[in-house]
Amino acid sequence: MPLDITLSPLYRINGQEIANLPGLLALAPPSNVVRGREKDRLIVYLLLTGNSTFSTSEYLKVAQDAANVFYQTPRALTSALRTAAEHVNKTLLERNMSTSARGQYAMGWLTLMAVRDTQCTISSSGPMHVYWYSQNEMRHIHEPVTSGKGLGTNQNTNLHYAQTTLSAGDRLLIFGRAPSAWDSTLNAPVASSLDAMRRRLTTLTSADLNAVLMQATDGAGVFNLLQGAPESKKEEPVSLPNSSLPHFEETLSTPNVDSASAPSAHVVQASAYPIPSEYEEPQDQLGTSPVASFPRMNSTTSRDFPSSIPRMQTPTLESGSLLPKQIHQQADVLQNEEDSDPPILEEEKFVEPVKELEPEVPREPSQMTRQTAKVLATGIQSTRRMSESLGERFKNFLPRLLPNTETNDPITPSTTSMIFMAILIPLIVVTIASVVYLRYGRSQQYDTYLGQAQEMKAQALTLSNPVEQRIGWENVINNLNIAESHRETSETTALRQEANANLDRLLGITRLQFSPAFSTNLGIEVSRMAASEIDLFLLNAANGEVIRAQPSNSGRGYQLDTAFNCKPGVYGNYTVGPLVDILALPGLNSINATLLGIDASGNLLYCAPGQVAQAIPLPPPDTNWGRVTAFVMDSGNLYVMDAPARAVWVYNGKDGTFIDRPYFFFGGQTPEKQDVIDLVISGDDLYMLHADGHLSTCSYSRIESVPTRCQDPSPLVNPFPAYQDTDLFANAHFTQMLFTALPDQSILLLDADTATRGVFRFAPRTLELQNQFRPTMGASNPIPSKPVGAVTVGPNHVLYLAVDGQVYFATDMP
Repeated sequence: MPLDITLSPLYRINGQEIANLPGLLALAPPSNVVRGREKDRLIVYLLLTGNSTFSTSEYLKVAQDAANVFYQTPRALTSALRTAAEHVNKTLLERNMSTSARGQYAMGWLTLMAVRDTQCTISSSGPMHVYWYSQNEMRHIHEPVTSGKGLGTNQNTNLHYAQTTLSAGDRLLIFGRAPSAWDSTLNAPVASSLDAMRRRLTTLTSADLNAVLMQATDGAGVFNLLQGAPESKKEEPVSLPNSSLPHFEETLSTPNVDSASAPSAHVVQASAYPIPSEYEEPQDQLGTSPVASFPRMNSTTSRDFPSSIPRMQTPTLESGSLLPKQIHQQADVLQNEEDSDPPILEEEKFVEPVKELEPEVPREPSQMTRQTAKVLATGIQSTRRMSESLGERFKNFLPRLLPNTETNDPITPSTTSMIFMAILIPLIVVTIASVVYLRYGRSQQYDTYLGQAQEMKAQALTLSNPVEQRIGWENVINNLNIAESHRETSETTALRQEANANLDRLLGITRLQFSPAFSTNLGIEVSRMAASEIDLFLLNAANGEVIRAQPSNSGRGYQLDTAFNCKPGVYGNYTVGPLVDILALPGLNSINATLLGIDASGNLLYCAPGQVAQAIPLPPPDTNWGRVTAFVMDSGNLYVMDAPARAVWVYNGKDGTFIDRPYFFFGGQTPEKQDVIDLVISGDDLYMLHADGHLSTCSYSRIESVPTRCQDPSPLVNPFPAYQDTDLFANAHFTQMLFTALPDQSILLLDADTATRGVFRFAPRTLELQNQFRPTMGASNPIPSKPVGAVTVGPNHVLYLAVDGQVYFATDMP
């Protein structure tokens, strides 16, 4: 049953309890939501800190735009959460760059919560705290190292992902910084009711508060936001405090309205933080939103959470804003300002509205400006004199061409002819100048940058330091990009190929030639793949059905087996839900199946071409199932991951069947996090991939006196010296993990980012990077610039990538 969620803001400024909390939105999916977001309810909780100035409408616009971006981003849920956070980061960063010269900045702490049925996915930017209280346990979600210091200080968007399963009666408390009086209460047993818990939190201290208290109850899947209507006064901007408990203004009682339609009535609240007095220039307004606002719907329906959680990387700023060097300089200024915390005022005072500023006296133009204006004026005067001279010559010359000998009086051209000539002659001059530039000027630009690229190539060949070599070859490519913007020749193509080859050698990149598997796009989102020597299996993320493909008769690509039946449904006495994971079975098994699938309730589905699928439920563990998210087979044994329950259950196999009750892999050591999205097993070594991209490992102990030991996180080792000044793994977005076939077994991690679309290969146990597999560059690469949804590798070392409804394969994987 869908859950109703009640939100109760805890907002106090200078002793005043305020019902409406700015930056808090609770939204249902709009009617025109993109595919994949139809069943996601969203909670946005934005805190702004700094010494900049925001009005109520600006504040609401930032939060509303984040929600709009979320509902316009398709595919994986974490991709939509990341894209929304990146939009807030870009908005604040651009504003900070425009105001940093005045010493003003704003930094955002953001918590986004996407609720799909009973599954709640949380992303945090900045040192946000989330306390989850259930009937039997309490969990504190706070990862400041992963979530970073906040948004708006640099181009990177740091995020921490977490997942939890909500039940009726569960409560969540979200805040940026808590009063010290709460320390003894946060870990105490939960109060009997939401109102009682709210009263306890608000009466423990008289300090300022900024938090959100939520409770889930059985219902129709709606949000109940407890807040009052705003008072009607003239809207004025108010300064943000330089603290992690920022100052806000009252927000609107209807949180999902478009910022453009937000009323301008609000009350300026008091602040207990110092506000800079040297406010000398008007605050820049936020830019217009690139997305449209959506209306609010009343309810949603449930949808299963996909087993694979791809994520996207932070997009770069548009090329028209600032040069890279300027961006880094501005970001350094903001970072320095961020590290210094201002003192707290001893006496709380109300903030006076910012008065209108006196108009700025125009500055005297600089010497360069006056010189430029003088040159332009001289050019205009010269053009006019030339036009008048040519017009006079035409006036005297044209009568001599006419066969009129009766009079020697010159013919005076009409006013229309004179206007026509006055327009035509400058156009001719401009056209000639443009032709000359395109003929000779662009060629000169091409020669200049090509020459610089050749010089940098010669310099790179003389360097011995791998980092300097990498930078040198990158400079070669940068100059070639500019040269080819004027003209592309065989010389630039050859030089680019040489530079890319040297970079790939330094960075450990192996290029593979991929080919499309199907003649047309399948039109589905593939979340998992499995492959045997001849079969390729695709899991449809939308309905949990498996599609089988086999090599075509022509020898080019693959063709679909339309008779293959492996999908959710009723099989005998068992009902199988949408499949969440699949694996290819060995050729010999007692059921003669080629594919094994599993649903979220632990039901196995055995499938084979030309046969009716057979369902066999796994014996449930002692604690019963929470939600199965992935499984893997090793040495005939089945390892089933229940991420919400933080468990991996092991079933001993007998000829492909699993009838015995399972045992708990971790023994007495239960993992702390629920965000595991994939796993692989090799003997007694278990490798787990988390939603934020890091790995953890566990070694199973078969000695009763020695417990199973886990390491979280497990560091990845990069042996390539060219990466010494960069963190390769911090910029990667790992979403799936698998083992390659024997005998040279290694771990593959899929980087789903659109810029790389690569697969990282690591050595087991040491987790040392061996190399990266990436598509070829240029026109020979058929893969579009979109995120990779799934990866698999066959026992014949064929690598498959699923991208945007198509599968691409490479047969030359070493």
